[in-house]
Amino acid sequence: MRFAALLAAKDLRETVRDRLSFIFIILMPLAFTAFFGVLFGGGSDVDKLPLAVWDADGAAAASQLVARLEDSEVVRVDFKEGGAFEQWMADERAAAGLIIPEGYSDAVASAQKADLTIVATKGVSGASRVASEVRSLASQQVTVELASRAAAETVWSTRSMPAGAQEGVVAETAARARPVVEQALGSPAVSTKVVEAGTAAGQTPSGFVLSSPGMMVNFILFSLMTAGVALIIERQNGTLQRLMTTRLRRSQLIGGKTAGMFLLTFLQQVLLIAVAQLFFGVDYLRDPVALLVMMVALSLVASTLGLLLASVLKSEQALVATTVLVSMAVAALSGAWFPLEITGETFQSVGHVLPTAWILDGLRGIVVRGFDVADVLPAFWVSLAWAAGFFVLAVWRFRLTE
Repeated sequence: MRFAALLAAKDLRETVRDRLSFIFIILMPLAFTAFFGVLFGGGSDVDKLPLAVWDADGAAAASQLVARLEDSEVVRVDFKEGGAFEQWMADERAAAGLIIPEGYSDAVASAQKADLTIVATKGVSGASRVASEVRSLASQQVTVELASRAAAETVWSTRSMPAGAQEGVVAETAARARPVVEQALGSPAVSTKVVEAGTAAGQTPSGFVLSSPGMMVNFILFSLMTAGVALIIERQNGTLQRLMTTRLRRSQLIGGKTAGMFLLTFLQQVLLIAVAQLFFGVDYLRDPVALLVMMVALSLVASTLGLLLASVLKSEQALVATTVLVSMAVAALSGAWFPLEITGETFQSVGHVLPTAWILDGLRGIVVRGFDVADVLPAFWVSLAWAAGFFVLAVWRFRLTE
């Protein structure tokens, strides 16, 4: 074990000293993370879904509802009227549309049935989530009004006043009760969290939430080229054979090389995650233990794959070309460049044959949905199975000489 650890430390030092490695391991992943993060939204959270609002009422209750929607974390309000509203919906520029009809505010104020029209195009992503948010906020608004009037009427029933003064007293008391009811509803004694399957609130990851995990996986695989080339050179110049003349056993040699790749990829993750957390606003630390599990999974897959490629391929040129092709193909199929949620079911199924797709689901799940250890364990077991397969094949094909 000690010899394997010394060998791993030696390989890690050699890689760190290589300036070209620094470019591939740190600078390029960060540059591509920033580029794709800005390209796909530039935000650390999933983007709000666009909601076209046509306020034909314009009175108090309608304005209050619109204000609630503008404060929502789910929708982004775009005001449209008449033909502009219809054109937006026809062009599918909004996830859904909301028409607030004339008389809405009067209906809410008088505790009568208030109608809203939600316009959604079949098949448009996020429409059901937008509709749910509109219904929730509108229901809350009506509940506040009904509770306020009920409280006011209860107060009126206990007081002796001229009949003509009833409506004025009820209205005044309801106005005073309304803030109290709103505050109570804003801090309920029981809260619930509903998360749709796939991604948070039925949305696809974007911005740095998309680019940071994706580019990390992409360049973790890409950086194996450096360690793999070093192993091939050591085989070509006889270094591996000379090592075997010492007290080092073959199992220790393989273990040391694998451990060196594992440490390299793990430290690379630590640096990339730290930068993303501090400067890109990607909240990887929502569950540190779950994050650690995913980091170990990625390093296991990457290190054993790197060992396999270096064991099978005979030349530096072949390793470089193969590493580039493998890393790019795996990254694309796994959803590192674009979210798998926007692809078809067949593509998603093919992508999830690979462990990296599961790892990306786990990492983005931690950031977006607050995954804990139990949530990421399936991804870990899939990754462990792949890593074990890579390692067995690598040991079988491992050669000390050409």
